[in-house]
Amino acid sequence: MAGSNTHSAKQRRGIRLTVAVIIAVAAVLVGGFFYAFTKARVMTVEELKAEGAYLYENPRLLPKFDLVDDQGQEITPASLQGKWNLLFFGFTYCPDVCPTTLAQLKNFYQELDPAVQADTQIWLVSVDPARDTPEQLHSYLEFFHPEFRGVTGEFLEIHRFATALNIPFAKVPGGGDSYLVDHSANVALVNPKGHSMGFFKAPLEISRLKRTFLTIREHY
Repeated sequence: MAGSNTHSAKQRRGIRLTVAVIIAVAAVLVGGFFYAFTKARVMTVEELKAEGAYLYENPRLLPKFDLVDDQGQEITPASLQGKWNLLFFGFTYCPDVCPTTLAQLKNFYQELDPAVQADTQIWLVSVDPARDTPEQLHSYLEFFHPEFRGVTGEFLEIHRFATALNIPFAKVPGGGDSYLVDHSANVALVNPKGHSMGFFKAPLEISRLKRTFLTIREHY
């Protein structure tokens, strides 16, 4: 009787071990399938567009410009090399679109893996350089994220830069000292070579922005 019980116990252990191995192998296979699927799946340009990411047929060289950042340091086309750059054109006196967009960019940035964060720079380029001094931009951006950078400078230089990135803006007539500036809420994309690649169309949606951005930087 004891031998029979021992034999049954060994059978049960053998069955449990077999089941555990089968489950482990199945988990590895399923995990490998989904990993391969997600890694191999590349969104086409049309699929990216449907998700709000518009890529130019060919990356565009930026014209020469000479601006300053929120710390008073010179900003030129070379300053955009070495990282992926997302550039939002707005201003610190903007009542709604700008703080909303920057809050979305903050959430997007915080969802990125640390290695991707280190390779990504988010900029607020002022369309109101008359009021947005480097100090004003720096103080404003502190409310959103310490890694965000601001850009300001002479109006014509800003306008030239915005035109090159296909981001229109214009001062609203009237308003006195409390004037507003009409501007696009699209976010321009410049690659680590310093070339304009396209833009993310407003309104932004964080999961779509993250998905398309990661696809572009990996495959385009």
